[in-house]
Amino acid sequence: MDAYSYTTVSVESDGTAKVHVAMHPDEDVTVYCTPGRDRAQISVMHARADVTICPTDATAPSTGDVQVARQLAAAFATYAAEVERLHNENAAGAADTAA
Repeated sequence: MDAYSYTTVSVESDGTAKVHVAMHPDEDVTVYCTPGRDRAQISVMHARADVTICPTDATAPSTGDVQVARQLAAAFATYAAEVERLHNENAAGAADTAA
């Protein structure tokens, strides 16, 4: 399956809206978080879908913002480990099939 990203917006009958961004990136994805600036933020861009995450006050984060950042870091670390695990399992399965 080729890489792609998309955004959907759905509006409920009461007027509330839900925005969903799905990214299935390839090596053309851009992820950056520049240290040492006067604000904290991380950006992910792929196929015209851009996501930026930053504290409510990017120049003066609260204790809650620190907790959210740590949750994001833990989730991304878990994601990386799962991608690596599945990649290794599939690579081992392909090697077994080829043998």
